[in-house]
Amino acid sequence: MRQHHSVFKRGKQTRLPKTEDEKASPLHVDNVRPMNVGLLRGRMSETTRARFDETWRRTFDVAKLRPSSSRRVSRLQAKHAEELEMNGIAQRASGPGRSVNVPFTVVEEKEGALRQRFILWTHEANDAIEADGYEAQVPLKHVSTYLDAVHAECGSTRDLRCGFYGVEVPRGARDAFRFQDDAGDWWELTRLPMGHTCAPELMHTLTSTIAGHPDFVKTVHAVPAAVTVHTWVDNVRYAGSRKDVLEASRKVDELAARSKVTWKDADTRTASTRYEFIGVDWDHQSGKVGISARLSKKLARDLVEVRKGAMSASGLETLGGRLLHASAIVGVFVGEFYFALKFLRRLTNALNRGEKAVDQTVSPLG
Repeated sequence: MRQHHSVFKRGKQTRLPKTEDEKASPLHVDNVRPMNVGLLRGRMSETTRARFDETWRRTFDVAKLRPSSSRRVSRLQAKHAEELEMNGIAQRASGPGRSVNVPFTVVEEKEGALRQRFILWTHEANDAIEADGYEAQVPLKHVSTYLDAVHAECGSTRDLRCGFYGVEVPRGARDAFRFQDDAGDWWELTRLPMGHTCAPELMHTLTSTIAGHPDFVKTVHAVPAAVTVHTWVDNVRYAGSRKDVLEASRKVDELAARSKVTWKDADTRTASTRYEFIGVDWDHQSGKVGISARLSKKLARDLVEVRKGAMSASGLETLGGRLLHASAIVGVFVGEFYFALKFLRRLTNALNRGEKAVDQTVSPLG
């Protein structure tokens, strides 16, 4: 699989498990209920519903897919496939399906501990969908456009627990999401995979609908104009007066219960004056924003690597993305670092072209 690099988009560094410690890290899974997509679809505006239906069709209308003769080596451990089954995310299959998919895990750090995230790279379906003209519509704005909300009285946050796994794959489409484990057994996903080109847009649209975002839902289902609502793939934040935010939070929790949406308890804050959202520490009492503790910790760790005098291209790319994100929070004008950014872009463009001559270890300072 070819990795595409972008210094402007990537904020979290992941890697394939290499060491025995990494291979022994737990798989990130959870037995969440499948959400009631039909109920949520009925709340969408006409424009949103038309786009959602088209993206849903592209994702699950798999009749035209034909399996290729190629077979790729699986990187998924059999024990992980069994964990997916135990949590209702996959089920056993009789053999190959409509397309060739590549299952693997990546290692990431969460709350100071390593864990593995399951990815099903549906590369044949992705290629066919993109060749048909699909371009994702996930309107994530620059972090600076969200910051004015700190002047509100308070805010509430919600985060879907294992959000992608809350979307059930229709039974008639599951044979297009089949894969093998390293023991040679066949499986098929029952939930939306990370690794499908349409998955982020579907997730963002569903989250925005749950949140009552006025750009996505019918007027009758939208949060009041006095409440600012922001969504970020599977994260939600309300800001406004305490009364209005409490009411918006109550309604979204009621809808979540009705539509079988599961929130992540650790990231649930209601009418709070201090919380983290999209890498920002929000302090409504002082009207100030700062770099979140999580992002600060990651930057501190990255800078330790910088002081060693060298950093991998992948690490440099991640650091660049984090610094750009942080610069908007603290008001640093990145134009002063034009030549450093130009160098990073040149490096990542060369990597994307597959140039073998690019040195994978470069000095970030020189």
